[in-house]
Amino acid sequence: MQNKLRVAIVGCGSGGPAAGIFLARAGHDVTLFERVPSLKPVGAGFLLQPTGLSVLQKLNCLEEVLQYGAPVERLYGHTPRGRTILNLHYHDLQTGVYGVGLHRASLLHVLCQEMEKLGIPLKLGTEIVTLQDAGTQSCLVDKEGNTYGPYDLVIVADGSRSSLRAQLGLTCKVKPYNWGAIWFIGEDKEAHFRKELYQVFQSTKTLLGFLPTGFTPGKETAPLVSMFWSLRLDQYDAWKEKGLQPWKDEVLRLVPRAESFLTQITEPEQLIRAGYFDVVMKQWGNDRAVVIGDAAHAMSPQLGQGVNLALFDAMVLTDCIQKADSVSEALAHYNQQRKRHLRFYQFATRWATPFFQSSFTPLGLVRDWVFPYGLYVRPWRLQMIRAMAGLKRGIFRFSMPLGSLQLKQLPEPTSDGQPQRSWFAES
Repeated sequence: MQNKLRVAIVGCGSGGPAAGIFLARAGHDVTLFERVPSLKPVGAGFLLQPTGLSVLQKLNCLEEVLQYGAPVERLYGHTPRGRTILNLHYHDLQTGVYGVGLHRASLLHVLCQEMEKLGIPLKLGTEIVTLQDAGTQSCLVDKEGNTYGPYDLVIVADGSRSSLRAQLGLTCKVKPYNWGAIWFIGEDKEAHFRKELYQVFQSTKTLLGFLPTGFTPGKETAPLVSMFWSLRLDQYDAWKEKGLQPWKDEVLRLVPRAESFLTQITEPEQLIRAGYFDVVMKQWGNDRAVVIGDAAHAMSPQLGQGVNLALFDAMVLTDCIQKADSVSEALAHYNQQRKRHLRFYQFATRWATPFFQSSFTPLGLVRDWVFPYGLYVRPWRLQMIRAMAGLKRGIFRFSMPLGSLQLKQLPEPTSDGQPQRSWFAES
């Protein structure tokens, strides 16, 4: 697009800052609004897939992010009796491909540093509650009644509980999941959980996982691990009232090597309760505004795609804007470009979740007998790996080549626990 746009972005998670960086580098005037007064290290760990890593590479933020991340070579899960349910290796897709476990605070730290370098204004403590028409543009109104704008484009990236998407006049269905999780991020001084997302499945009511999460900025001591435990949200209070010991005993029964890790948990409040939403929109933009990230397509974390899809949204949106002659044309093109990719992951996540988190326990028996056979059928296994890597656009489609992203040999942690640099190199 030849004209310089005035762009407002609401929400400083992952998709919002990424879109701001892309658009500022393209010469547009960007302002980002965030309702919290300060950006604190909240949230749990997540898994960066090759799709998300490719976006960070284009943002020129990959090397910085990898200072804090942990290499993940495979997704592995089994039953308490040792029956393997999932054993998916990234290298089966292509040699040199990996995932990276990361803390949300680490990614946000890198993205905010880049925004600061570009001079992008970040208005913290500004809760935007209303979008107002201003002719062919839009204005924003915050909770205190202050007005900002007008803007040529508004990007809504304020998360699954978005208060703004309903004001765009777009069809949207929002459904909360009954099941969520409790999370804890702790030090893994003995390196019991490395290079894999490790999970144990018992029926559909018990799911325990450990994800190496690297380091957080300013605290590069021992490597961190994110532990998550599946839980019905309406059972949280009952779980809390029972005390920690019965729960710890159950965790140790499933994963004995977690004993030293669990010693860091001394009270229930250390565990973060997380709930999830299923957000479905037929299209994500109109003539002047667009919704990205979890605000547009929140889903269960079963396939680990949330942050990766948000980053990919930001990249595709910027590309559409740069190629179009008007904002309305760009957003119409964006709706078409994102349709297959997002539709597949919403469908696949909605389909897969009950097999791992639900009250319908017979699905656990089906999973335990059917899923392992897929590991021995190469076409089926490759489709599962492509889905894990974030590449799918349909049952028999994948969205991007991996030739642009190659991993060097991953180094071992240094003796003092410091992160290693330069894991990735362009091919």
